[in-house]
Amino acid sequence: MGWKYIYVKGIPIEAQYLYKKAMEMYSLGKTESALKYLKQTLVIAPCYSKALFKMGTCLEKLGRHDEAAARYEQAIRIEPALKNMLGKKS
Repeated sequence: MGWKYIYVKGIPIEAQYLYKKAMEMYSLGKTESALKYLKQTLVIAPCYSKALFKMGTCLEKLGRHDEAAARYEQAIRIEPALKNMLGKKS
């Protein structure tokens, strides 16, 4: 695989694996598939702020702006530094 693995302290390895799969799908333009992996990620680790934030990005891309805003808000409550990423979403 082309991605580098970095362990995230406090996040179960299964959730991290699903997050990486979501990122892979997102990079391939498969936003719906990425969203499915992110939902599975958050079942295991509901406080995984990066997964919540990326879910917001996916939802926004799919035109589901209200849901996206809610996910961004959740992510920022957990990790306030993510607020700086709002203008840099991709």
